[in-house]
Amino acid sequence: MTANIIVIVATLLVTLLLFSKPVEKSSWWSATVIPLASIIGSGFLVIAPILQMSVGRFAVLAIIVLVSVAYAIGAAIRFNIRWVEPKLAAGTLHASAWAFERFSGWALAFAYIVSVTYYLTLFGDFMLRGVDMTDQTLSRSITTAVLIFIAFYGKHRGFNFLDKFEALKLGIIAGLLAGLAWGNWTAWQEGIWRLPVQEHIPGWHEMRIVLGMLIVVQGFETSRYLSEKFPPSLRIRSMRYAQWISGIVYVVYIALMLYYFNYPLPSSGQDTAIVTLSAHVATILPIMLVSLALIAQFDAAIADAQGGSGLLEELSKKRISQGTGYIIIAVGGLLIVWTSNVFEIITYASQAFAIYYTLQSMVAAMTAFNHKDIPNRWVKFIGFSLVASIALAVAIFGIPAEG
Repeated sequence: MTANIIVIVATLLVTLLLFSKPVEKSSWWSATVIPLASIIGSGFLVIAPILQMSVGRFAVLAIIVLVSVAYAIGAAIRFNIRWVEPKLAAGTLHASAWAFERFSGWALAFAYIVSVTYYLTLFGDFMLRGVDMTDQTLSRSITTAVLIFIAFYGKHRGFNFLDKFEALKLGIIAGLLAGLAWGNWTAWQEGIWRLPVQEHIPGWHEMRIVLGMLIVVQGFETSRYLSEKFPPSLRIRSMRYAQWISGIVYVVYIALMLYYFNYPLPSSGQDTAIVTLSAHVATILPIMLVSLALIAQFDAAIADAQGGSGLLEELSKKRISQGTGYIIIAVGGLLIVWTSNVFEIITYASQAFAIYYTLQSMVAAMTAFNHKDIPNRWVKFIGFSLVASIALAVAIFGIPAEG
């Protein structure tokens, strides 16, 4: 009973705070909440069970690695906002950097196709988990129906009716963290708190699984594409804030989940196992997390479908209309969803974005190498080249968890 009250109160307080006029009118928060909600809106729910399966009590170290890699990539994209965008606009960007920028656009368009599939696969799985079911064929059928809906509704009418649910999503996440903190405190007071049993020390195989989960900390790059709403300095600052906040939230979340790793995962549907585990925290949490999952996955899928179709139109110089872009994304998604399981799709999404991040890091490296007006350009060239190598390693070595 106490745990339920704590979860509800924390959820309401944070949601009301984020809906308050001072926060809503804050330019820095408006610029921060878009990448922040993208980072922790969807992967947040699948990361804990996958880390429990793959690395056990080393999960905190694993999430620190993921957050650190993401922050290093974010540094390259922040550099591109500061230095590449003005040179692109002025037509003075070096040809090598321009080529990587062009390739990265196509890579991002492909990554959007995979990410839409990733979000909607989780949407189907969480919808079934909400009625205590796990069925891969039925989940794929739900994903197929939503992909078809997106293709035809997007082509003929668009999605201008959608409102954002960032405040509600972040509020439910705050409620989950509050419930976890209370549960850990209670277990400590009762003398039953303990770390999970570790059957083996994680090695290179488990590290490859962790690399294959980069998608769960993806989303910060959206700041790069908000130039019509916010100036460069605010986008740079707000992306940094979003990565700081999300990094702290992820590390605290996984640390608080360690005690609950002592509970066994369900025999099937491990990607949605957080719903089952959350029942040990507070009885109200399963329904709240299913609601969060359905809102977050659908919202994220629509956002990426819009972004991907718009990008295809831009890259093709309008030879591909935005409406046709929706159909291309849906067809690509159908091919992926019927040939891959959820853990493979998570890895494919991570690899797709890792390729995009590799190219963006090379844009930064080539810009630093070729433009003498950039301070400490050799240090930046070496640093961004290293970041590109790390992102490329994710694309090459990342593998799915074995659910």
